[in-house]
Amino acid sequence: MILFTLLSMSPLLVASCPFNGSNHDAIPSDENHRHLRSRLGSLQVGETKRQLTKIIAEQQQRSLQTNCVTQSVYDDILTNVAEMGSAIQDDGERGHFWGAIVRLAAHDFMDFDRNFSGDERLGSDGCLEFDNDANAGLDDIWCDSCAFKQLYDTSYASFMSRADFWVAAANGVIAETSDGLDLPFRWGRVDRNVCSLSSGRLPEASGCNEVEETFIDRMGVTWRDAVALIGAHTLGRGHTRFSGHDGTWVQNDEESTIFDTGFFTETVNRGWRPRDTDAGTDWTWGRNRDVMMLNTDICLRFDIPDGDDQDCCTNTDENCGPMNLPQCDSSEFVRPEAYQAFTEFTSRNNNAFYNAFSEAWEKATENGYEAGELNNLTDSCDSTGPTFGPTPAPTTGPTPSVTLVPTPSPTPFPTLVSDPTLAPTRPPSRRPGGGGGGGGRGGGGRGGRK
Repeated sequence: MILFTLLSMSPLLVASCPFNGSNHDAIPSDENHRHLRSRLGSLQVGETKRQLTKIIAEQQQRSLQTNCVTQSVYDDILTNVAEMGSAIQDDGERGHFWGAIVRLAAHDFMDFDRNFSGDERLGSDGCLEFDNDANAGLDDIWCDSCAFKQLYDTSYASFMSRADFWVAAANGVIAETSDGLDLPFRWGRVDRNVCSLSSGRLPEASGCNEVEETFIDRMGVTWRDAVALIGAHTLGRGHTRFSGHDGTWVQNDEESTIFDTGFFTETVNRGWRPRDTDAGTDWTWGRNRDVMMLNTDICLRFDIPDGDDQDCCTNTDENCGPMNLPQCDSSEFVRPEAYQAFTEFTSRNNNAFYNAFSEAWEKATENGYEAGELNNLTDSCDSTGPTFGPTPAPTTGPTPSVTLVPTPSPTPFPTLVSDPTLAPTRPPSRRPGGGGGGGGRGGGGRGGRK
C-alpha cells in the first residue's frame, strides 16, 4: 500500500543467509546484503547517536517549563527536526528519515472518510496500526528507542498530542528540505488509541482507481490536491524489505533529500518502462538504475490501466529498454485535472507546486475538525486554547535494542471521545519568515542539500 507511504505492502521473504538476525554492524555493507541492513541503522551507533542524544537532552531542558503549544514550541520542533536530519551523514538514510516523518503524518490523515460519521471518520488522530503491513517500516522512526519518538516522549508528550506533533514535525521536514516552504499549522488534534479501520483505507499501489477512492471520494480533496500531495514522493525511497519495490523516485539518494518539483520532472522527462517484481509491476528507467515509480505515480500523468498488465513507455525519445514499447497515452482526457497539475508543477520555479502542496496539506491535516476546534499559534499559554497532557503510545512494531535516553512514563490524558465532523478550514497563523519558491533542483536555492 502506497501513496505517501513507506512502500508498505506485504514484506518479502529473504533467502537463507548467515547474517539473518545479526545486529546492524555485523552485516556486510555490500549490495548482496543491503536488504538485511536496517534503514536508519546509523542512528543507533557512533557519532550520529551521540548527536541525536545531545539534541534530545538539550530540548528536554528547554521544555521543562512548557505546558502548551506556542509559537516557540512549534519553532523548537522545526529546529529539532532540522538538527536530527543534519546529524545523519548518509544521504539515503537522511532522505528516509525525513520522508518517513512526512509519511507518518500522511498515513495518519489518509484514513479519513467523509462518508462516515462519529468515530469511524478517523483522520489526523495520532493513531496507526504499526503492526499492520500497510504501515511496515514506520517503526524505523516511531519506536520506544527511536530518537524521533524519544524527542516527543521527553519534551512534548506532556502537553501536545501525537497527531499535532506528527504534523508539526512533517512541516519541519518540508521547511528544511525545501527553499523555506512554511506550511500552515494549527493545534488541538485529539489522539485516539484504537483505529481498526485505518489500515484498510490506505491505497494500494495498483493505479488511479486507488488514488480516486482515497483522495477524492473519501478525503474529499481535488485531483490537483492529490497530485500535489503525492509529489512528496520526491523525499525518501522504497525498500524491498517492506514492499518489493526498491529505489528512489528521483535519480539518486542526494536528490531524495530535496523537496521540490523533482518527482514531476522525473515522471515526465524519463523513459519509464514497466518492471516485473515479486510485489507486482513497478516502473524504472535506464540500465540497473536504483530508481522506481509506481502505477499510482505514473497514472497521474499517463493513461495506464490498474494492475500488472503494463505495456508502454512514458517517453519513447528516451531509452525504453529492449522491448520496443509504444508510447504511453497521456492522461489529458481521462484525468484532465491531474494532467494539468503535472503541467503546472513541472515548471522550473517551485512556486506553483509549493502553493498547491500548502493548500492541499492544510485540507488533509485538518480534515474532520470543525471551525474553532483547532487553535492558532500564539506567543504565550495565556492566550491559547485548552492544553493537552500525554497520551498512551499506540502499539508499535519491534523496537531496536539501543536506548538513547530514558523515556519517562507521563500521566495519561483523555483521548478522543466523540469524532469531529468535516468543516471548512480557516486561515492559520504562520511562522515568521520562510518563503515559497525557487529552491531545489530547478530554482537555484539550497534545496535541503547537506
